[in-house]
Amino acid sequence: MRKITLFAFLLCSVTPLLSAEYTYVPLVREGAEWGYSMQLFGQSYYRNLIQGDTIVRGESYKKFYTFEHCEATEDENLAFVREADKRVYITFNQSLMPVESLYSSEYLIYDFGAQVGETVTHFDWMTQTQVNSTISKIDTIEVGNTLRQRFWTGDAVLWIEGLGVEEGDWLRPGCSAGEGGLDTQDRLVYAKAPDGTIEYATADAVNDPCYSGVDEIDSDSWRIARQGDRLEVVCAEGEFDVVELLDLSGRVLWCDYPGDETRVWIPVDSYPSGIYIVALSSGGRRVARRVAL
Repeated sequence: MRKITLFAFLLCSVTPLLSAEYTYVPLVREGAEWGYSMQLFGQSYYRNLIQGDTIVRGESYKKFYTFEHCEATEDENLAFVREADKRVYITFNQSLMPVESLYSSEYLIYDFGAQVGETVTHFDWMTQTQVNSTISKIDTIEVGNTLRQRFWTGDAVLWIEGLGVEEGDWLRPGCSAGEGGLDTQDRLVYAKAPDGTIEYATADAVNDPCYSGVDEIDSDSWRIARQGDRLEVVCAEGEFDVVELLDLSGRVLWCDYPGDETRVWIPVDSYPSGIYIVALSSGGRRVARRVAL
């Protein structure tokens, strides 16, 4: 009996370790996208995107875009980035950043191979100088169903593997906003993996139209309510042709054609908790509302 009990204890202890294996996730990945909110003269949203290859001074880089609309253009190719041995380097596009020190040199901005107690010299975008950060702690968190190492300096989070930072943006890990004299209070609101899946999102992400895929938010011509394991949608007869349930990336999870019906029931018991979008369409009109499940 004692042997059986010991075996059960070991099985329970080992199982979580087997189901939560750690694998390093690079930050520089083709097609990865980050979205941010910016609190400066009112709230706005912008995105960073890694897309496309190029050669700069004989070295292979990925193109790095910073843009405000839903699609990046070549005019928004701000910089070039590469990753080697868990270190992320950046150099800037001369046509957008005609400052010789920025386009003629390469700078370290992340070092995910750093160890506790090590001091890393990295580039501070706000002051455009090199700063020193001493790694005080490294722990592990779950992001997008993967385990990522999180790096601390003092009592503040400095970097997160595969994600960058939560405060500030991709270009400003651990930046000294006080010295730069400008704090835009930028916040990461979503991160999208190369395959389009959402690795990270906050409630504020639904207000970014490029993230939610919603053109118009309408609250007057129809209503929606949670009824047990279903959503009840009520609208005027014949007003809408299609009712859809979408995730925040705009992917359709469920749809129905109400015809002359004024009431539609959307089954939601199989979906994980989170923010979703109910959209109604008719011809060229499309209205939507965000719902929490």
